Amino acid sequence: MKSNSVSKLGFGALELVGHLGGVALFLGHIGRVTLKKPYRIRRLVNEVFDSGVLSLAIVCLSGATVGAVLGLQGYTTLSRFGATGSLG
Repeated sequence: MKSNSVSKLGFGALELVGHLGGVALFLGHIGRVTLKKPYRIRRLVNEVFDSGVLSLAIVCLSGATVGAVLGLQGYTTLSRFGATGSLG
């Protein structure tokens, strides 16, 4: 019984090390490709702009929606105790 649990532990450790090795190889490949010429700084700036600034409307809309839902849930909870004034 104990040897079975020890072998499971060993197999899990070997599996973890294998996954970590794969991640290390992947990160090494990313590092090599990143440092190779030609450097595409303008493309990087455009991608950061596209993914950051252009998604601001979606982030604001989802933030307002989540805030409204949390306000509604807070109101129903606080109204039971007569503390609706402390919702804000």
